[in-house]
Amino acid sequence: MSVNPTGETPGVGVPRALAVDMTIADQQDWLAAFLRRHPVSRRTALRGGAGVLATLAASGSPWARGVAAAAAPAPVTVVGRHLAYGPDPARSMSFSGELTAAPPPGRMVVDVGTDSGFGLTLPVQVRPLESLVPQVDGSIRGTRQWFAHARADGLTPGSRYVYRFRIEGPGGTTATTATSTFRTAAPHGTRHRFTFTAFADQGVSTGGEPNHYKPDDTHRSPAPAEALTALVAAEAPAFHLLAGDICYADPSGAGRPVRNGAPQDDEAHDSFDPTVWSAYFAAIERSAASTPWMFATGNHDMEALYDLNRADGPAHGYAGHAARLALPGTGPRGCPSVYAFTHGTVGVVSVDANDLSTEIPTNAGYSGGTQLTWLERTLAGWRADPDVEWIVLFFHHCAFATSGSHASDAGVRRALAPLCDRYRVDLCVQGHNHQYERTDPIRDGRPTRPAPDRSTVHPETDGTTYVCVGSGGRPRYRWQPGETDSFRGHETEQAPVTSFLAGPDDQKQAETVTWSRTRYLGYAYLRCSVVPGSGGTDSRLVVHAISDLGEEIDMVRLSRRARR
Repeated sequence: MSVNPTGETPGVGVPRALAVDMTIADQQDWLAAFLRRHPVSRRTALRGGAGVLATLAASGSPWARGVAAAAAPAPVTVVGRHLAYGPDPARSMSFSGELTAAPPPGRMVVDVGTDSGFGLTLPVQVRPLESLVPQVDGSIRGTRQWFAHARADGLTPGSRYVYRFRIEGPGGTTATTATSTFRTAAPHGTRHRFTFTAFADQGVSTGGEPNHYKPDDTHRSPAPAEALTALVAAEAPAFHLLAGDICYADPSGAGRPVRNGAPQDDEAHDSFDPTVWSAYFAAIERSAASTPWMFATGNHDMEALYDLNRADGPAHGYAGHAARLALPGTGPRGCPSVYAFTHGTVGVVSVDANDLSTEIPTNAGYSGGTQLTWLERTLAGWRADPDVEWIVLFFHHCAFATSGSHASDAGVRRALAPLCDRYRVDLCVQGHNHQYERTDPIRDGRPTRPAPDRSTVHPETDGTTYVCVGSGGRPRYRWQPGETDSFRGHETEQAPVTSFLAGPDDQKQAETVTWSRTRYLGYAYLRCSVVPGSGGTDSRLVVHAISDLGEEIDMVRLSRRARR
Protein backbone atom coordinates (compact mmCIF):
# COMPACT_ATOMS: atom_id res chain seq x y z
CA MET A 1 0.00 0.00 0.00
CA SER A 2 1.27 3.49 -0.86
CA VAL A 3 1.47 5.48 2.35
CA ASN A 4 2.43 8.75 0.67
CA PRO A 5 0.54 9.23 -2.62
CA THR A 6 2.50 11.28 -5.13
CA GLY A 7 1.58 14.97 -5.12
CA GLU A 8 -0.54 14.79 -1.97
CA THR A 9 2.14 15.89 0.52
CA PRO A 10 5.00 18.40 0.12
CA GLY A 11 7.98 17.16 -1.87
CA VAL A 12 10.82 18.04 0.49
CA GLY A 13 13.81 16.47 -1.22
CA VAL A 14 13.18 12.73 -1.13
CA PRO A 15 13.00 11.24 -4.65
CA ARG A 16 9.39 10.50 -5.48
CA ALA A 17 10.05 6.85 -6.31
CA LEU A 18 11.19 6.40 -2.71
CA ALA A 19 8.88 8.86 -0.98
CA VAL A 20 5.70 7.14 -2.19
CA ASP A 21 6.33 4.30 0.29
CA MET A 22 7.62 6.45 3.14
CA THR A 23 5.94 7.73 6.28
CA ILE A 24 6.93 11.10 7.68
CA ALA A 25 9.47 9.40 9.96
CA ASP A 26 10.94 7.43 7.03
CA GLN A 27 11.39 10.63 5.01
CA GLN A 28 13.07 12.33 7.95
CA ASP A 29 15.54 9.46 8.28
CA TRP A 30 16.39 9.68 4.56
CA LEU A 31 16.88 13.45 4.76
CA ALA A 32 19.09 13.19 7.84
CA ALA A 33 21.31 10.66 6.08
CA PHE A 34 21.52 12.83 2.96
CA LEU A 35 22.56 15.89 4.95
CA ARG A 36 25.24 13.92 6.80
CA ARG A 37 26.72 13.02 3.41
CA HIS A 38 26.67 16.63 2.13
CA PRO A 39 28.02 18.94 4.86
CA VAL A 40 29.76 21.35 2.47
CA SER A 41 26.67 21.76 0.30
CA ARG A 42 24.72 22.40 3.48
CA ARG A 43 26.90 25.36 4.49
CA THR A 44 26.88 26.75 0.95
CA ALA A 45 23.13 26.43 0.72
CA LEU A 46 22.54 28.50 3.83
CA ARG A 47 24.87 31.25 2.64
CA GLY A 48 22.87 31.56 -0.59
CA GLY A 49 19.38 31.65 0.87
CA ALA A 50 17.04 34.43 -0.24
CA GLY A 51 16.12 37.14 2.28
CA VAL A 52 12.59 37.69 3.52
CA LEU A 53 12.19 41.15 2.00
CA ALA A 54 13.41 39.94 -1.40
CA THR A 55 10.86 37.13 -1.25
CA LEU A 56 8.03 39.51 -0.42
CA ALA A 57 9.07 42.06 -3.05
CA ALA A 58 8.87 39.32 -5.71
CA SER A 59 5.50 38.06 -4.50
CA GLY A 60 2.39 38.16 -6.64
CA SER A 61 0.49 39.48 -3.62
CA PRO A 62 0.14 43.28 -3.67
CA TRP A 63 -0.27 43.26 0.10
CA ALA A 64 2.97 41.28 0.56
CA ARG A 65 4.83 43.69 -1.72
CA GLY A 66 3.47 46.58 0.35
CA VAL A 67 4.71 44.91 3.53
CA ALA A 68 8.18 44.62 1.99
CA ALA A 69 8.23 48.29 0.99
CA ALA A 70 7.15 49.43 4.45
CA ALA A 71 9.73 47.25 6.20
CA ALA A 72 12.69 48.05 3.94
CA PRO A 73 14.03 51.14 5.81
CA ALA A 74 14.55 49.26 9.10
CA PRO A 75 17.68 47.08 9.56
CA VAL A 76 15.52 44.38 11.15
CA THR A 77 11.78 44.42 11.78
CA VAL A 78 8.83 42.06 12.03
CA VAL A 79 6.56 41.29 9.05
CA GLY A 80 3.65 38.96 8.45
CA ARG A 81 2.11 39.47 11.88
CA HIS A 82 -0.66 37.09 12.90
CA LEU A 83 -2.62 36.54 16.08
CA ALA A 84 -3.89 33.36 17.71
CA TYR A 85 -5.79 32.62 20.86
CA GLY A 86 -3.80 31.34 23.81
CA PRO A 87 -5.07 28.61 26.14
CA ASP A 88 -7.87 30.90 27.38
CA PRO A 89 -9.23 33.05 24.52
CA ALA A 90 -10.87 35.46 26.95
CA ARG A 91 -7.63 36.24 28.78
CA SER A 92 -4.69 35.38 26.52
CA MET A 93 -3.49 36.28 23.03
CA SER A 94 -0.43 35.12 21.07
CA PHE A 95 1.48 37.48 18.77
CA SER A 96 3.61 36.09 15.94
CA GLY A 97 5.57 37.37 12.97
CA GLU A 98 8.79 36.88 11.02
CA LEU A 99 12.03 38.80 11.40
CA THR A 100 13.39 40.27 8.17
CA ALA A 101 16.94 39.21 9.13
CA ALA A 102 18.85 37.49 11.91
CA PRO A 103 17.94 38.72 15.40
CA PRO A 104 19.95 41.81 16.40
CA PRO A 105 21.73 41.95 19.75
CA GLY A 106 19.22 44.38 21.30
CA ARG A 107 16.01 43.65 23.14
CA MET A 108 12.86 42.53 21.28
CA VAL A 109 9.46 43.03 22.91
CA VAL A 110 5.75 43.36 22.23
CA ASP A 111 4.07 46.39 23.76
CA VAL A 112 0.41 45.85 24.72
CA GLY A 113 -2.16 48.14 26.28
CA THR A 114 -5.64 49.58 26.10
CA ASP A 115 -4.37 52.81 24.48
CA SER A 116 -1.29 54.21 22.76
CA GLY A 117 0.53 54.41 26.08
CA PHE A 118 0.64 50.59 26.12
CA GLY A 119 1.80 49.68 29.64
CA LEU A 120 2.54 45.97 29.30
CA THR A 121 5.86 44.84 27.81
CA LEU A 122 6.25 41.20 26.78
CA PRO A 123 9.55 39.48 25.94
CA VAL A 124 9.80 38.03 22.44
CA GLN A 125 10.90 34.46 21.88
CA VAL A 126 12.70 33.90 18.57
CA ARG A 127 12.25 30.47 17.00
CA PRO A 128 14.78 29.82 14.22
CA LEU A 129 13.88 27.53 11.35
CA GLU A 130 16.51 26.05 9.06
CA SER A 131 15.28 24.50 5.80
CA LEU A 132 17.64 22.34 3.72
CA VAL A 133 16.00 20.91 0.60
CA PRO A 134 18.01 18.37 -1.46
CA GLN A 135 17.95 19.08 -5.19
CA VAL A 136 17.89 16.80 -8.22
CA ASP A 137 21.54 17.62 -9.00
CA GLY A 138 22.70 16.65 -5.50
CA SER A 139 22.99 20.21 -4.21
CA ILE A 140 20.95 21.69 -1.36
CA ARG A 141 18.75 24.77 -1.40
CA GLY A 142 18.80 26.32 2.04
CA THR A 143 16.87 28.98 3.92
CA ARG A 144 17.11 30.38 7.41
CA GLN A 145 14.08 32.06 8.91
CA TRP A 146 13.45 33.58 12.34
CA PHE A 147 9.95 33.74 13.78
CA ALA A 148 9.08 36.04 16.68
CA HIS A 149 6.50 35.08 19.30
CA ALA A 150 5.06 36.52 22.48
CA ARG A 151 1.98 35.81 24.55
CA ALA A 152 -0.06 38.04 26.83
CA ASP A 153 -1.91 36.40 29.71
CA GLY A 154 -4.21 37.89 32.33
CA LEU A 155 -6.02 40.16 29.87
CA THR A 156 -9.55 41.40 30.47
CA PRO A 157 -12.23 39.33 28.68
CA GLY A 158 -14.11 40.95 25.82
CA SER A 159 -11.83 43.99 25.76
CA ARG A 160 -10.07 45.98 23.03
CA TYR A 161 -6.27 46.26 23.11
CA VAL A 162 -3.50 47.72 20.97
CA TYR A 163 -0.06 46.21 20.38
CA ARG A 164 3.16 46.55 18.42
CA PHE A 165 6.47 44.72 18.05
CA ARG A 166 9.51 46.78 19.10
CA ILE A 167 13.18 46.00 18.40
CA GLU A 168 15.97 47.92 20.12
CA GLY A 169 19.00 48.14 17.85
CA PRO A 170 22.59 49.37 18.20
CA GLY A 171 23.27 52.99 19.09
CA GLY A 172 19.87 53.51 20.68
CA THR A 173 17.95 52.90 17.47
CA THR A 174 14.46 51.42 17.70
CA ALA A 175 12.31 49.78 15.05
CA THR A 176 8.60 49.34 15.65
CA THR A 177 5.83 47.80 13.61
CA ALA A 178 2.56 49.57 13.01
CA THR A 179 0.22 49.57 15.98
CA SER A 180 -2.68 47.17 15.55
CA THR A 181 -5.75 46.36 17.59
CA PHE A 182 -7.35 43.16 18.81
CA ARG A 183 -10.17 42.07 21.08
CA THR A 184 -10.14 39.23 23.59
CA ALA A 185 -12.94 36.68 23.46
CA ALA A 186 -16.05 36.91 25.57
CA PRO A 187 -15.85 34.66 28.64
CA HIS A 188 -17.05 31.08 28.45
CA GLY A 189 -20.84 31.04 28.39
CA THR A 190 -21.35 34.75 27.70
CA ARG A 191 -24.53 35.23 25.70
CA HIS A 192 -23.67 37.82 23.08
CA ARG A 193 -23.77 38.19 19.32
CA PHE A 194 -20.61 37.75 17.30
CA THR A 195 -19.40 36.51 13.93
CA PHE A 196 -16.62 34.17 12.89
CA THR A 197 -15.43 33.24 9.40
CA ALA A 198 -13.88 30.15 7.81
CA PHE A 199 -12.39 28.61 4.68
CA ALA A 200 -9.65 26.15 3.69
CA ASP A 201 -7.07 25.48 0.96
CA GLN A 202 -5.97 29.09 0.60
CA GLY A 203 -2.37 29.45 -0.58
CA VAL A 204 -0.90 32.72 -1.81
CA SER A 205 -0.18 34.40 -5.12
CA THR A 206 3.56 34.37 -5.70
CA GLY A 207 4.04 36.07 -9.04
CA GLY A 208 3.55 35.31 -12.73
CA GLU A 209 0.76 32.82 -13.37
CA PRO A 210 1.26 30.82 -10.21
CA ASN A 211 -2.06 29.15 -9.61
CA HIS A 212 -2.90 27.47 -12.92
CA TYR A 213 -6.55 28.50 -13.11
CA LYS A 214 -8.26 26.76 -15.99
CA PRO A 215 -9.48 28.81 -18.98
CA ASP A 216 -13.13 28.14 -18.14
CA ASP A 217 -12.66 29.28 -14.52
CA THR A 218 -13.89 32.79 -15.24
CA HIS A 219 -16.51 33.58 -12.57
CA ARG A 220 -13.93 34.69 -10.02
CA SER A 221 -11.76 37.58 -8.95
CA PRO A 222 -8.27 37.75 -10.52
CA ALA A 223 -6.65 36.47 -7.30
CA PRO A 224 -9.23 34.61 -5.18
CA ALA A 225 -6.95 34.02 -2.17
CA GLU A 226 -6.24 37.75 -1.96
CA ALA A 227 -9.88 38.68 -2.49
CA LEU A 228 -11.10 36.35 0.26
CA THR A 229 -8.53 37.70 2.73
CA ALA A 230 -9.72 41.22 1.97
CA LEU A 231 -13.35 40.21 2.52
CA VAL A 232 -12.52 38.54 5.84
CA ALA A 233 -10.56 41.63 6.88
CA ALA A 234 -13.59 43.80 6.11
CA GLU A 235 -15.78 41.50 8.21
CA ALA A 236 -13.46 41.94 11.22
CA PRO A 237 -14.77 38.66 12.72
CA ALA A 238 -14.10 37.53 16.27
CA PHE A 239 -11.86 34.79 14.84
CA HIS A 240 -11.17 33.03 11.55
CA LEU A 241 -10.86 29.27 11.00
CA LEU A 242 -8.65 27.77 8.29
CA ALA A 243 -9.36 24.06 7.85
CA GLY A 244 -5.97 22.96 6.56
CA ASP A 245 -3.75 23.26 3.47
CA ILE A 246 -2.61 26.67 4.55
CA CYS A 247 0.00 28.14 2.18
CA TYR A 248 1.11 25.39 -0.25
CA ALA A 249 4.87 25.72 0.00
CA ASP A 250 5.26 23.26 -2.88
CA PRO A 251 3.40 23.15 -6.20
CA SER A 252 1.73 19.76 -5.96
CA GLY A 253 -1.50 21.35 -4.77
CA ALA A 254 -1.62 23.51 -7.91
CA GLY A 255 0.09 26.28 -6.00
CA ARG A 256 3.18 28.21 -7.04
CA PRO A 257 5.40 27.12 -9.95
CA VAL A 258 8.33 24.78 -9.41
CA ARG A 259 11.31 26.99 -8.70
CA ASN A 260 13.83 24.56 -10.20
CA GLY A 261 12.54 25.36 -13.70
CA ALA A 262 11.13 21.91 -14.38
CA PRO A 263 7.58 21.47 -15.71
CA GLN A 264 4.92 21.32 -13.02
CA ASP A 265 4.18 17.63 -13.59
CA ASP A 266 7.77 16.40 -13.73
CA GLU A 267 9.17 13.73 -11.42
CA ALA A 268 11.64 16.07 -9.72
CA HIS A 269 11.77 16.00 -5.96
CA ASP A 270 13.05 19.41 -4.94
CA SER A 271 10.06 21.72 -5.14
CA PHE A 272 9.47 22.66 -1.50
CA ASP A 273 10.06 26.39 -0.90
CA PRO A 274 9.72 27.54 2.74
CA THR A 275 9.82 31.22 1.75
CA VAL A 276 6.27 30.83 0.41
CA TRP A 277 5.28 30.93 4.09
CA SER A 278 6.83 34.41 4.30
CA ALA A 279 4.70 35.59 1.38
CA TYR A 280 1.63 33.91 2.87
CA PHE A 281 1.88 35.56 6.29
CA ALA A 282 2.49 38.94 4.66
CA ALA A 283 -0.58 38.46 2.44
CA ILE A 284 -2.94 37.65 5.34
CA GLU A 285 -1.54 40.30 7.69
CA ARG A 286 -4.28 42.79 6.76
CA SER A 287 -6.69 40.51 8.67
CA ALA A 288 -4.52 38.27 10.85
CA ALA A 289 -2.74 41.18 12.58
CA SER A 290 -6.04 42.05 14.27
CA THR A 291 -8.12 38.85 14.11
CA PRO A 292 -6.96 35.50 15.52
CA TRP A 293 -6.48 33.07 12.64
CA MET A 294 -6.86 29.52 13.96
CA PHE A 295 -5.29 26.81 11.81
CA ALA A 296 -5.96 23.08 11.36
CA THR A 297 -3.51 20.94 9.39
CA GLY A 298 -4.13 19.34 6.00
CA ASN A 299 -2.16 16.96 3.82
CA HIS A 300 -0.11 19.78 2.28
CA ASP A 301 0.91 20.86 5.79
CA MET A 302 2.82 17.65 6.59
CA GLU A 303 6.40 18.82 6.04
CA ALA A 304 8.82 15.94 6.62
CA LEU A 305 11.72 18.35 6.16
CA TYR A 306 11.77 19.29 9.81
CA ASP A 307 11.00 17.15 12.88
CA LEU A 308 13.99 14.80 12.50
CA ASN A 309 12.21 12.74 15.14
CA ARG A 310 12.78 15.35 17.80
CA ALA A 311 9.19 16.61 17.95
CA ASP A 312 6.98 16.29 21.00
CA GLY A 313 5.61 12.79 20.59
CA PRO A 314 5.55 10.87 17.29
CA ALA A 315 7.03 12.19 14.05
CA HIS A 316 4.30 14.04 12.17
CA GLY A 317 5.98 16.77 10.11
CA TYR A 318 4.65 19.69 12.15
CA ALA A 319 7.90 21.04 13.61
CA GLY A 320 7.94 23.79 10.98
CA HIS A 321 4.56 24.94 12.25
CA ALA A 322 5.89 24.89 15.81
CA ALA A 323 8.38 27.54 14.67
CA ARG A 324 5.93 29.61 12.58
CA LEU A 325 2.65 29.34 14.48
CA ALA A 326 1.43 29.83 18.02
CA LEU A 327 -1.22 27.16 18.56
CA PRO A 328 -3.25 27.04 21.81
CA GLY A 329 -1.75 23.77 23.05
CA THR A 330 -4.99 22.60 24.69
CA GLY A 331 -5.21 19.24 22.91
CA PRO A 332 -3.64 15.84 23.56
CA ARG A 333 0.12 15.53 23.94
CA GLY A 334 1.93 14.95 20.66
CA CYS A 335 -0.89 16.41 18.52
CA PRO A 336 0.05 20.11 18.18
CA SER A 337 -2.66 21.03 15.66
CA VAL A 338 -5.43 19.47 17.77
CA TYR A 339 -6.98 21.90 20.25
CA ALA A 340 -10.26 23.29 21.54
CA PHE A 341 -11.48 26.70 22.66
CA THR A 342 -14.72 28.40 23.57
CA HIS A 343 -15.93 31.85 22.63
CA GLY A 344 -19.11 32.79 24.44
CA THR A 345 -21.57 29.93 23.89
CA VAL A 346 -19.61 28.29 21.03
CA GLY A 347 -17.13 25.45 21.43
CA VAL A 348 -14.66 24.98 18.57
CA VAL A 349 -12.35 22.02 17.96
CA SER A 350 -9.48 21.74 15.49
CA VAL A 351 -9.27 18.08 14.46
CA ASP A 352 -6.20 16.68 12.68
CA ALA A 353 -7.73 14.61 9.88
CA ASN A 354 -4.23 13.54 8.76
CA ASP A 355 -4.34 11.17 11.75
CA LEU A 356 -7.59 9.63 10.47
CA SER A 357 -7.31 9.60 6.67
CA THR A 358 -7.38 6.41 4.62
CA GLU A 359 -6.96 8.24 1.30
CA ILE A 360 -3.63 9.81 2.31
CA PRO A 361 -2.33 7.61 5.15
CA THR A 362 1.08 9.29 5.45
CA ASN A 363 0.31 10.33 9.04
CA ALA A 364 -2.59 7.96 9.72
CA GLY A 365 -2.65 6.69 13.27
CA TYR A 366 0.25 8.81 14.50
CA SER A 367 -1.66 9.75 17.67
CA GLY A 368 -2.21 6.12 18.62
CA GLY A 369 -5.89 6.87 19.22
CA THR A 370 -5.28 9.62 21.74
CA GLN A 371 -6.83 12.28 19.48
CA LEU A 372 -10.20 10.53 19.28
CA THR A 373 -10.19 9.72 23.01
CA TRP A 374 -9.51 13.37 23.80
CA LEU A 375 -12.08 14.54 21.25
CA GLU A 376 -14.85 12.37 22.70
CA ARG A 377 -14.04 13.58 26.21
CA THR A 378 -14.15 17.20 25.03
CA LEU A 379 -17.47 16.79 23.21
CA ALA A 380 -19.05 14.97 26.15
CA GLY A 381 -17.94 17.74 28.50
CA TRP A 382 -19.42 20.46 26.32
CA ARG A 383 -22.73 18.69 25.85
CA ALA A 384 -23.00 18.43 29.64
CA ASP A 385 -22.18 22.14 30.02
CA PRO A 386 -25.25 24.43 29.92
CA ASP A 387 -23.02 27.35 28.94
CA VAL A 388 -22.07 25.72 25.60
CA GLU A 389 -24.88 25.78 23.04
CA TRP A 390 -22.99 25.26 19.79
CA ILE A 391 -20.25 22.81 18.84
CA VAL A 392 -18.21 23.41 15.67
CA LEU A 393 -15.50 21.08 14.37
CA PHE A 394 -13.07 22.11 11.66
CA PHE A 395 -10.80 19.66 9.87
CA HIS A 396 -9.31 19.08 6.44
CA HIS A 397 -10.30 15.80 4.72
CA CYS A 398 -14.03 15.57 4.17
CA ALA A 399 -16.36 13.19 5.94
CA PHE A 400 -19.11 14.12 3.45
CA ALA A 401 -18.41 15.72 0.04
CA THR A 402 -18.79 14.80 -3.65
CA SER A 403 -15.85 16.27 -5.57
CA GLY A 404 -14.48 14.34 -8.52
CA SER A 405 -11.02 14.55 -6.91
CA HIS A 406 -11.20 13.49 -3.26
CA ALA A 407 -14.92 13.26 -2.37
CA SER A 408 -15.37 11.72 1.11
CA ASP A 409 -12.53 10.16 3.10
CA ALA A 410 -13.56 6.74 4.43
CA GLY A 411 -11.33 6.93 7.51
CA VAL A 412 -12.43 10.42 8.46
CA ARG A 413 -16.12 9.55 8.10
CA ARG A 414 -15.69 6.34 10.08
CA ALA A 415 -13.93 8.17 12.93
CA LEU A 416 -15.87 11.43 13.17
CA ALA A 417 -19.45 10.85 11.99
CA PRO A 418 -20.41 8.63 14.95
CA LEU A 419 -19.04 11.23 17.38
CA CYS A 420 -20.94 14.00 15.60
CA ASP A 421 -24.11 11.92 15.90
CA ARG A 422 -23.58 10.97 19.55
CA TYR A 423 -22.81 14.48 20.76
CA ARG A 424 -25.13 16.34 18.40
CA VAL A 425 -22.36 18.38 16.77
CA ASP A 426 -23.94 21.32 14.96
CA LEU A 427 -21.50 22.23 12.19
CA CYS A 428 -18.43 20.62 10.60
CA VAL A 429 -16.19 22.87 8.49
CA GLN A 430 -14.14 20.84 5.99
CA GLY A 431 -11.59 21.49 3.23
CA HIS A 432 -9.49 19.34 0.86
CA ASN A 433 -11.95 19.48 -2.07
CA HIS A 434 -11.54 22.82 -3.85
CA GLN A 435 -15.20 23.77 -3.98
CA TYR A 436 -18.09 24.92 -1.81
CA GLU A 437 -20.60 22.24 -0.84
CA ARG A 438 -23.17 22.04 1.95
CA THR A 439 -25.03 18.92 2.97
CA ASP A 440 -28.52 18.44 4.27
CA PRO A 441 -28.40 17.56 7.98
CA ILE A 442 -26.98 14.06 8.40
CA ARG A 443 -27.42 11.40 11.05
CA ASP A 444 -26.31 7.76 10.81
CA GLY A 445 -24.81 8.55 7.40
CA ARG A 446 -28.10 9.60 5.85
CA PRO A 447 -29.90 12.92 5.35
CA THR A 448 -32.80 13.41 7.73
CA ARG A 449 -34.61 16.15 5.81
CA PRO A 450 -34.15 18.57 2.89
CA ALA A 451 -32.47 21.86 3.81
CA PRO A 452 -32.54 24.17 0.78
CA ASP A 453 -31.13 27.68 0.74
CA ARG A 454 -32.51 29.91 3.53
CA SER A 455 -33.95 26.97 5.45
CA THR A 456 -33.82 26.33 9.21
CA VAL A 457 -32.20 23.18 10.62
CA HIS A 458 -32.54 21.88 14.19
CA PRO A 459 -29.29 19.99 14.83
CA GLU A 460 -30.53 18.38 18.06
CA THR A 461 -33.09 16.36 16.11
CA ASP A 462 -32.09 16.82 12.45
CA GLY A 463 -28.38 16.07 12.62
CA THR A 464 -25.06 17.67 11.71
CA THR A 465 -24.51 20.01 8.77
CA TYR A 466 -21.22 19.37 6.93
CA VAL A 467 -19.81 22.20 4.81
CA CYS A 468 -16.84 21.80 2.49
CA VAL A 469 -15.26 25.21 2.05
CA GLY A 470 -12.01 24.21 0.36
CA SER A 471 -12.79 27.21 -1.84
CA GLY A 472 -10.23 29.49 -0.19
CA GLY A 473 -8.14 30.23 -3.28
CA ARG A 474 -6.54 27.13 -4.85
CA PRO A 475 -7.76 26.32 -8.36
CA ARG A 476 -11.14 24.64 -8.32
CA TYR A 477 -11.74 20.94 -8.87
CA ARG A 478 -14.44 19.21 -10.94
CA TRP A 479 -17.70 17.64 -9.85
CA GLN A 480 -18.56 13.99 -10.40
CA PRO A 481 -19.63 13.15 -13.98
CA GLY A 482 -23.15 14.45 -14.52
CA GLU A 483 -23.07 16.58 -11.37
CA THR A 484 -23.48 20.36 -11.62
CA ASP A 485 -23.52 23.51 -9.54
CA SER A 486 -26.62 24.21 -7.50
CA PHE A 487 -26.64 27.46 -5.54
CA ARG A 488 -28.80 30.55 -5.03
CA GLY A 489 -30.33 31.65 -8.31
CA HIS A 490 -28.90 28.58 -10.06
CA GLU A 491 -30.67 25.74 -8.23
CA THR A 492 -30.97 22.41 -9.99
CA GLU A 493 -33.46 19.68 -9.23
CA GLN A 494 -32.30 17.62 -6.27
CA ALA A 495 -31.21 14.22 -7.56
CA PRO A 496 -29.00 11.40 -6.26
CA VAL A 497 -25.30 11.87 -6.93
CA THR A 498 -22.89 9.04 -7.65
CA SER A 499 -19.84 9.78 -5.52
CA PHE A 500 -17.23 7.71 -3.68
CA LEU A 501 -15.49 7.04 -0.40
CA ALA A 502 -11.73 7.46 -0.84
CA GLY A 503 -9.46 4.75 0.50
CA PRO A 504 -5.79 3.77 0.13
CA ASP A 505 -4.06 3.27 -3.23
CA ASP A 506 -6.63 5.43 -5.02
CA GLN A 507 -9.45 3.05 -4.09
CA LYS A 508 -12.86 4.62 -4.65
CA GLN A 509 -15.84 2.88 -3.12
CA ALA A 510 -18.84 4.07 -5.09
CA GLU A 511 -21.83 5.41 -3.19
CA THR A 512 -25.03 7.09 -4.29
CA VAL A 513 -25.79 10.05 -2.04
CA THR A 514 -28.81 12.26 -1.57
CA TRP A 515 -27.33 14.63 1.02
CA SER A 516 -25.47 17.01 -1.35
CA ARG A 517 -27.64 20.12 -1.19
CA THR A 518 -25.69 23.21 -2.33
CA ARG A 519 -22.71 23.12 -4.69
CA TYR A 520 -20.63 26.00 -6.02
CA LEU A 521 -17.55 25.36 -8.14
CA GLY A 522 -15.83 28.62 -7.30
CA TYR A 523 -14.26 30.50 -4.39
CA ALA A 524 -16.06 31.32 -1.16
CA TYR A 525 -15.83 31.69 2.61
CA LEU A 526 -18.23 31.19 5.50
CA ARG A 527 -19.62 33.97 7.65
CA CYS A 528 -21.14 32.40 10.76
CA SER A 529 -23.31 34.66 12.92
CA VAL A 530 -24.02 33.60 16.50
CA VAL A 531 -27.33 34.93 17.88
CA PRO A 532 -28.13 33.74 21.43
CA GLY A 533 -31.77 33.25 22.27
CA SER A 534 -33.53 34.69 25.30
CA GLY A 535 -37.02 34.99 26.72
CA GLY A 536 -38.21 31.79 25.10
CA THR A 537 -36.65 32.44 21.67
CA ASP A 538 -34.27 29.89 20.13
CA SER A 539 -30.58 30.51 19.70
CA ARG A 540 -29.34 30.65 16.12
CA LEU A 541 -26.11 29.99 14.28
CA VAL A 542 -26.61 31.47 10.81
CA VAL A 543 -24.17 30.15 8.20
CA HIS A 544 -23.71 32.34 5.12
CA ALA A 545 -21.57 31.39 2.12
CA ILE A 546 -20.02 34.42 0.40
CA SER A 547 -18.15 34.20 -2.92
CA ASP A 548 -14.84 35.92 -3.62
CA LEU A 549 -16.89 38.47 -5.58
CA GLY A 550 -18.82 39.36 -2.43
CA GLU A 551 -22.05 37.62 -3.47
CA GLU A 552 -24.02 35.52 -0.98
CA ILE A 553 -24.59 32.15 -2.64
CA ASP A 554 -26.12 30.10 0.19
CA MET A 555 -27.45 30.39 3.74
CA VAL A 556 -28.79 28.03 6.38
CA ARG A 557 -30.02 28.80 9.91
CA LEU A 558 -29.12 26.34 12.65
CA SER A 559 -31.52 26.65 15.56
CA ARG A 560 -31.37 25.34 19.13
CA ARG A 561 -33.51 25.82 22.20
CA ALA A 562 -31.69 28.38 24.37
CA ARG A 563 -29.99 26.56 27.25
CA ARG A 564 -30.22 29.53 29.63
